[in-house]
Amino acid sequence: MLTMIYNLIEQFFSRKETNPFPGTHVPENTPVFLQSGQLTQPVPVPEHFRGKPDFDYSSCIGCGMCERVCPARAIELYPVLEGEKKSKKIVIFLSRCTYCGECADICPKNAIRMSGEFMLAGFDRNDDSMIVGNLERREHEIHQPAGEAPD
Repeated sequence: MLTMIYNLIEQFFSRKETNPFPGTHVPENTPVFLQSGQLTQPVPVPEHFRGKPDFDYSSCIGCGMCERVCPARAIELYPVLEGEKKSKKIVIFLSRCTYCGECADICPKNAIRMSGEFMLAGFDRNDDSMIVGNLERREHEIHQPAGEAPD
């Protein structure tokens, strides 16, 4: 019991480890505060921080290894046409992603890498900012005719 009281007192007087981001206090008017430019910068991320996955569309060979190892099932394959042959590419749903980095570790062409970006909040999980590779998907996806089985 005395150890717990000692730890409590020690933590009360020690230096705080949290970063007061975006401000040092709760503002009365948030929009005015944000427009004032008096924001506290976020903490710099460590070297091997696992933030938002980045995807290089041109490097992806469509092997599907990333989809198989993803524990959150956040990666989805879709068919594309590259020249004369059919292939597959991926999209990553950030609303499902646990940022474990398994996809980046297993990718044979390093088409996926974990960035340092961590400010990913959004209101719509289907927005382009919340789905990595969605713009490329709209441009390149082959839509299967009704009744035809996918490859």
